Amino acid sequence: MCRLATTFLTQKQAFSYLQKNRTEFERIARTRLASGELEDGIVVLSMLQI
Repeated sequence: MCRLATTFLTQKQAFSYLQKNRTEFERIARTRLASGELEDGIVVLSMLQI
């Protein structure tokens, strides 16, 4: 399971960004899972607005 936090103001903006960068988010999530970087069994990622 993965939780993704965002600073975007709307769900539409966040979803658009996620779709464009999905491969990178998946790569980071797999790396954190493999290294055991979990919070209560959840991989936590942050999506920052640039």
